[in-house]
Order: sequence, then C-alpha cells, then structure tokens
Amino acid sequence: MSRHTGHGPLVAFTSLAIAGAGLVVAAACLDLGHHHACPPAVMAGVVLQALGLAVSLGHLGQKQRAALAVRRTGRSALSNEVVSASLALASGVFAAGMGAWGRPNPTVTLIAGVVNAVFLVSIALVYRLRGQETWRGASVLTPLTGGCAFGAITIQAWSVTGGVLNMVMLLIVLDAAVFVQRWREVAAIRIPAASLTGSGISHRDQLLGARLILLDVLPFVLLLAWPTALVAAVAAAGLVVDRTGFYALALQRTTEHELADVEEILASARNPHKS
Repeated sequence: MSRHTGHGPLVAFTSLAIAGAGLVVAAACLDLGHHHACPPAVMAGVVLQALGLAVSLGHLGQKQRAALAVRRTGRSALSNEVVSASLALASGVFAAGMGAWGRPNPTVTLIAGVVNAVFLVSIALVYRLRGQETWRGASVLTPLTGGCAFGAITIQAWSVTGGVLNMVMLLIVLDAAVFVQRWREVAAIRIPAASLTGSGISHRDQLLGARLILLDVLPFVLLLAWPTALVAAVAAAGLVVDRTGFYALALQRTTEHELADVEEILASARNPHKS
C-alpha cells in the first residue's frame, strides 16, 4: 500500500471490526474465567462488526468482489479474512441471539469467542506484505490483544460492579506487553535521512506512545481508581489511534530506500566524526 492511498475507510473498518470482535472474545474470556455472562456485550460486538463490514463493502466498490475473494480461501490472506469475518459475525449473531432469548450458553459464547479470535488474527495477516518493515513481528498479534483489551475494558466499565476482574487486568497487561514489543521493533528500524517516507514514521514514538497510553495505561489506572463508562471511551480512542498509527507508520522497503541507506552509510564512512 502506498503512502498516498487514503486509509480512512480502512481505519474505520478495522477499528469497528476489531472493537466488535474484541467484545465477543472478551465476553467469552470473562464468561470462562469468572462465569460473568454479558449478552449485551456480545450484541454490541455484533453490531460493531456489522457496521465495519458495511464500511468494508462500501470500500470495495463492488459487492461482488467479496464473493470472488472467497474462491481463493486458503491461498490468499485477504480471502481468509473475508471468510473468517463472515464466520465471526455469524457465530456472534447466534451467541447474541441465545442471550436475547434469555438462554445465554457459555459453550456457544466460547465458540463465538474462538472464531472471532481467529478473525482478529486474520486481519493482521492480510498486512504481512513483502517489504513492509513495520507490519511484521508483534504487529500480527496487536489486533487480537488490542481488541480483547478494549472489549474487557468496556465490559468492566459498563456491567461489572464490586471490583475489577482479574481477567480484565490480565488482558490489558498482555496487550501492553505485546504492544511494547511492537514499539521496540518499529523503533529499531533504521530510517535513512534521505529516504522518502510518510510523515507518520517521523512521529513514530508519539503515535505509538499515544496508543499505549490511551488503550492500556489510562484504562488500567482509571479502572482501579475511577471505574466509570468514560474508561470505555478512552479505550475506544486508543483503538482508533492504534489503527491510524498502523497505516501512518507503513514503511515500504523500496529500491529508493535501499539506495538512500547505502548513500548514508558511505557518507558516514567518509566523515566518521560527523554527527
């Protein structure tokens, strides 16, 4: 993907899809770990996913393209994402329906959580493109961990009273650990001064820092000190910053990038004392 490509629809789609799937996975985790059933969270997750898919279909331009993509399932990461998105939505609808009928089923919720977790991983795998330096490593896990953290924070803020659940804290800490690793990987990438890169890469620490604070640090502190619905809004902002930063930090290793790197190394060799 070029840095000249408008990423607004992709930010909207992935933010909504990750938030929705994250709610379903987090609901399954809390049901399994604490026997805390939360059918409204599953329903909200389904609604967010449906909105995300609507944005995605609009971005495709032609709805027939989604059907054509299914034919390459197993061979194409994008096709795998399309199929897993459909299965995630269907499983979420079934689990939400059981809850709406007053018969929430932990097994059905768990299955929906697993399917949605697979979908979250598939989102990241679409972007494992050759030459993309910042879409590797820990970035493959951040949609899953970030979505789960958002879901757990939202459920805790809206429906849990009497203290913060251990599973919620665990999911936040896990996401923070994974994202810190991603930050380290992005920060370790050497950017030649003459390289033509997007504006986002020059502000990588600010973008990554804002994401970590909004989605992990602030919610963690607020849940312990002041657990209100505001925490969910902060986490939602963090998720949007996460997706905005993901695309803004895209760094394609091109021939021009390699030449700039070589030129900078040669310049440093000629002027070893130049800072």
